[in-house]
Amino acid sequence: MTVPLAACSHSAADGASTAATSSMTNGQVEMFVPNDSFTISQNVPINTWNRLVEATSDALVEHGFDDDDITTHTDADLDEQSRSIEDYVRDHVERDDGRRADGRTLVVAPAVRTAESTKYYGDYATQTLESTTDDDAKTKEALDRTVAALNRAKSAGVHVIVLSTRIPGFTPDAFVSICDAEQIGRMQAQQLVNKLELDKTSRDNPRRIEIMLPFDGEASHPDDEQRFARDAFKGVWSVLGTYFRSGVAVSPSLKLSASSTEDDWRAVAFQARKTDDVVAEIKARLHTDTKGAFTPIDGVVSMNDFVADGVIKGLTAMGYVGTAADVNPSITIGDVLGNIAGRRDVQRGKVPEPTQAPQTGDGDDGNDGSGDGEAVPVTSNRWPIVTGYGSYVSNIPNIVDGKQWMTGLADRNGNASGIAAICKALNRDDTKASLDHFNTVDGVPTMALPLIAVSAGNLKATLIDPGYISLADADL
Repeated sequence: MTVPLAACSHSAADGASTAATSSMTNGQVEMFVPNDSFTISQNVPINTWNRLVEATSDALVEHGFDDDDITTHTDADLDEQSRSIEDYVRDHVERDDGRRADGRTLVVAPAVRTAESTKYYGDYATQTLESTTDDDAKTKEALDRTVAALNRAKSAGVHVIVLSTRIPGFTPDAFVSICDAEQIGRMQAQQLVNKLELDKTSRDNPRRIEIMLPFDGEASHPDDEQRFARDAFKGVWSVLGTYFRSGVAVSPSLKLSASSTEDDWRAVAFQARKTDDVVAEIKARLHTDTKGAFTPIDGVVSMNDFVADGVIKGLTAMGYVGTAADVNPSITIGDVLGNIAGRRDVQRGKVPEPTQAPQTGDGDDGNDGSGDGEAVPVTSNRWPIVTGYGSYVSNIPNIVDGKQWMTGLADRNGNASGIAAICKALNRDDTKASLDHFNTVDGVPTMALPLIAVSAGNLKATLIDPGYISLADADL
């Protein structure tokens, strides 16, 4: 669609001193991004700032920008970043004796503080940049400094694109919403609905689903983390809520019910500082006092790959067996490997019926296994569908072998290409640029690409072919 950038452009008279240059070149791009929030010893999501910078730099070159006209600044926090932006505006914009600085775009990803349990979703997840308490005096000062510097830059003719997190008090020329908590939760829930065919499930044999919502109530930034956890659950519940209300989905732990709402996120929230926390939580939820019995579980929304890894370890320790392939028998490990090697596409078959309760007795408490056909007792230890997000390289083997059904990621390459296209359009004052996935939100042109869902069937097309991971990363 045509992006409404006219309000951000300048007239020929305003930019007369640089019009000739702007018409011949794409101008300059300065990127201000946070340092990566991950260390080399941690499980790392594919979506990190340094990878986006690399992809965006490559995309800018493909769009005709010169390498020498692309510069990146990385900072540890908002205070450092605000000073970097202020220094740049003073040294490279305002020093030109009042002449306009058309043909230049600043790309700013605010260096927002991130709670421990939130960062495992990756670096691009939308946060909230607010300063409302006396304890946040330093943040408020940094925010004020950032807004003042960016407004001075815009007054001098510089364009500004903001990524991921909006800056209160500042209106950019364009905003790029890479991913947010609600989006992440909604995608996983929808993938679970599709895989388990909840629309064909009856309340007589409901699917048993657990939502694992990581939350550290003692975090140094509880308000930010609470907001993220709440929004993530809101995304999940916007999809699964209708199935719980109709009785075709139930919670084995009874933490959620037909009367639950999106405000009940705390019911499924738990502290997830380390993998053992996740293992302990899934064990507690599926615990049974009957020796040798198992609590049936059909699906687990793990929210991110860090939690999914702990869920897998917990299920394994409890004795659950099988893989996601058992829920879709036409897909075997051989099919997956053949697809990844490029020999054939994975064919999907009908998902088997839900775990059946015995035909006699009181339903969920019956264990005699009687009834017609080969009904699976409610104490089945069949492996559930496990979802996640982040596309951790360390978790990809779990996708291949079916222990984790799906993961997800923001379209890094697509966002990089879109950012480059916006920079080019702004620097050239091209008010009729045709850019995809754009809408106007609160008066600001906003780009928001859909998230990418990754399963064994499309792993090659979504991760390997685009160059996000290698065959070796997938343990192949």
